[in-house]
Amino acid sequence: MLAAKEEQLREFQEEMAVLKENLLADEKEPCCLPQRCVPKDTCSLHRENDQIMTNLEQWAKQQKVTNEKLGNKLREQVKHITTLTGGKESFSLLYTRIKKDSHSQVAHMPSVLGWF
Repeated sequence: MLAAKEEQLREFQEEMAVLKENLLADEKEPCCLPQRCVPKDTCSLHRENDQIMTNLEQWAKQQKVTNEKLGNKLREQVKHITTLTGGKESFSLLYTRIKKDSHSQVAHMPSVLGWF
């Protein structure tokens, strides 16, 4: 097992040496990327940006349509509630009037019990 660990350590040391060489080689190159690479990256970023904006616009349109549908449903429900409330008030007034009329008629009717 010790031999395997020593072998693994040697492999890591070799890999580290190669990485250091690559790092030093990269530092010797100019810090700026060549101009021919920049437009590709810029174009890619612009495409991604455009795609994101398109997706956001589609989402906003969907939200607008959904909100309009919900608004229409709410307006319909408000109309139904208004109709029901008006009907309830009319029924309540009619009920009160009938109740009042029935009390006034009972007060003016002679007693039926005295007839028997």
